[in-house]
Amino acid sequence: MPKAPSASVSKAATKSVKTKTSKDPKEKRPPSAYNIFVAEKMKSWKADNPGANAKDAMKAVGAMWANAEENPNRGKPPKSKKAKTPKNTSNVPASSSQPASDENDVPSSDDV
Repeated sequence: MPKAPSASVSKAATKSVKTKTSKDPKEKRPPSAYNIFVAEKMKSWKADNPGANAKDAMKAVGAMWANAEENPNRGKPPKSKKAKTPKNTSNVPASSSQPASDENDVPSSDDV
């Protein structure tokens, strides 16, 4: 017996209905002092070092920023980074997942 056609809606049909409506565009934030500093210094640094890659350029400009007059944190020690602790993937503590093994639990021939 042939199956009766079902009235299912395809993904393509529902996708066109669920399109996002655009809201008012967000205003861009003004560039920070760091952004302005990097934009200015990066141009001159790349002109002085034409063969260098972007990683070396950012290291050099970042080192310049540490002592720049525009830096509001100049002269302060850098913030210390917290050590990451590994996440426990299971909710059961590791000590309770395995039975404890004591030397006293095993009967010896002297105890009998």
